[in-house]
Amino acid sequence: MKAAQISRYSKILAAQINTVDVPSITPTQVLIKIKAAGVDPHLVLAITGKVKLFDHYDFPLTLGNDLSGVVVEVGTDVLDFKVGDHVYTMPPLDKMGAFAEYVAVDAAIVAKKPVHLSFSEAAAVPLSALTVVQALAILDVQQEGKLFISGGTGGFGQIAVPYAKSQGLFVTVSGSRSARALAERLGADKFIDYTTQDYTEILADYDYVIDTRGASGVFKQMKILKSGGKLLSLNAGPNARFASQNAHWSTGKRILFTLLGAPFDGLAKSQRKSYDFIYVQPNGQQLAAFAKYLEEANITPVIDSVYPFDQANAAIAKIATGHSQGKVILKVDDEE
Repeated sequence: MKAAQISRYSKILAAQINTVDVPSITPTQVLIKIKAAGVDPHLVLAITGKVKLFDHYDFPLTLGNDLSGVVVEVGTDVLDFKVGDHVYTMPPLDKMGAFAEYVAVDAAIVAKKPVHLSFSEAAAVPLSALTVVQALAILDVQQEGKLFISGGTGGFGQIAVPYAKSQGLFVTVSGSRSARALAERLGADKFIDYTTQDYTEILADYDYVIDTRGASGVFKQMKILKSGGKLLSLNAGPNARFASQNAHWSTGKRILFTLLGAPFDGLAKSQRKSYDFIYVQPNGQQLAAFAKYLEEANITPVIDSVYPFDQANAAIAKIATGHSQGKVILKVDDEE
């Protein structure tokens, strides 16, 4: 089968299309023929080695974090799926594997794809869906709370905004001027044009922030939180609480995470606020529940662009710009 792989960390955002064996499955796994895969910013971090603290990849590494496809083989211990099922999933971030013709994954992290979505649309969902569900759980959000999502019209925001609205939150997002219409379409209550507006001068007394920008964004976004407010970052870095909640890390790594997060924790404590970091985990039950939510609300993900499989590098380059409006998709199989 064909797979888009990297053989080492590199500053050059480029994968090679290699021919590899179709993976075999264990009794608890299913083999999925992949139809489409999502392209996300985590890939840039993975290729350049910026997530080495968390993930020790085996090379060559097949890229890709979320996918949709058809089950073609079922392990002997699997009861919830059968050959022919249309499914979607996010493989573990330390394994990946969506940029390939086939993938073998544990059945516990797989769910039936939303029935009203095409394979390309379904591939836009898993990583973002799991991220927002797990993020809102960490933040312990309450109805009528005010939430700010930086850059909330990209691949994550186009899933997160309507879901956060469904949880009773007042949602504000930032983006370029051209993203205003999409923000309104997604249901955002307020839009900040970062090219002409400084949100720290406009927003105040927010209950929650989901940061998608990184360390520099954390220091700015902390300003708009009220006392007791909570900020959760997707990529600024781990901290003491994250380290303590992940007992599988070595003692040395937990100490390192605590030290790395000290500036964020110190800032939050000085302002009587809190800082958290998330590294999203695969979860089939959460994906099944999210599929039901999408079906009942009749929500269709926003697709920024679709690339053929042999243009995987162009798709990665597009997401690296940080200016996509909706999800970037890699079409693995042309048959829907």
